[in-house]
Amino acid sequence: MISENGWSWKVKFAVVMLIIAVLFFASRIVVSGDPEEVISYLWKQIGFIPINIIIVAFLIDSIMSKKEHEAILEKIDMIMGTFFTKMGNDLIYIISQKNEYKHDTKDFESLRDWDNKDYKHKLKELKKHPAEFKISLKGEERAEFLNEVYGIVHKNQDFLINLIDNPNLLEKDEFSGLLLALLHLDEELSRRKDLSNICDTDFNHLMGDIGRVYGHLVYEWVYYLRYLNKFYPYMISLAIRTNPFDCKAEVCVLE
Repeated sequence: MISENGWSWKVKFAVVMLIIAVLFFASRIVVSGDPEEVISYLWKQIGFIPINIIIVAFLIDSIMSKKEHEAILEKIDMIMGTFFTKMGNDLIYIISQKNEYKHDTKDFESLRDWDNKDYKHKLKELKKHPAEFKISLKGEERAEFLNEVYGIVHKNQDFLINLIDNPNLLEKDEFSGLLLALLHLDEELSRRKDLSNICDTDFNHLMGDIGRVYGHLVYEWVYYLRYLNKFYPYMISLAIRTNPFDCKAEVCVLE
């Protein structure tokens, strides 16, 4: 920004530095009495300026790119917090309560004792073997389950679309995959006029879509908890007290 007299502080600073440099070189000539030595030294230094600029430019660009990437990932992690508060936790709870496969999520009930190594190990495990989902329901229970899932997903359709439009999410393929799977599930369920009248084959197809969502959900939930545990330990308490895998979880602090 230019000051009232038309000189910015940067220009003033540059002029002062140049004057100081000229005074130093002039004093060197006066003391040594050999202007050629000073001129030779000056030319050598000027020759190294482009090399110094290249080194500094690449170094600064690398640092700035890394900082920008870290800032984008942090924004995504904060977005994930909003996602799980708004719909993710409820969806995990509904699906996990009906899920017949409990072995790969049983240890989530002991989250209070987890450290960063536990989260890292679980993420590696879920990356290789996503959380499995299987359900056997009939009649009214089947329709009730489908309507519960559809109610949460469809109610938050605009929220999901807004998240997809966020260009920062291109930096995290896993979370983008979850959002796409949710939008696909919403479309599948919305195209069916009566969820209480679903044949076995079609129900199994929908369970495949829900299973895909569930696998993504569990992975991203653990990833988000690891992020909180590492950078915001004071926030992990609430996440544990609202653990969708723990039927005994109580949001109120009792101890």
